[in-house]
Amino acid sequence: MAKLPDNFSDLAPFVDEWALATELERNTHRRACTQAQLQLYYDTLLPKMDAIVEHLNTFPLDDMPAPESSLLNLALMFMEVSPAIELFHQPDVPDSFEAERFEILQP
Repeated sequence: MAKLPDNFSDLAPFVDEWALATELERNTHRRACTQAQLQLYYDTLLPKMDAIVEHLNTFPLDDMPAPESSLLNLALMFMEVSPAIELFHQPDVPDSFEAERFEILQP
């Protein structure tokens, strides 16, 4: 299991499943989860997001230590999950094309 910065160690149970490195992995995982799983993740990270962003802003994006990189991936997953909780109220985008028709390009 990847390590997190000490002040975020309570999020460690989420790392293996949720700290995904690519947009494609995050999008696929969001759509595969139940709304209850997404809600638990959202509810756990929401109160910590300001502190997470503040902490991550002290590191260069292109040279982050491994614990901060894992924390960044958790934060990016939070951004992936947020619309499903706040807007869609379901894991996938309603009234849209099938997700498989979209190609998520990697840099």
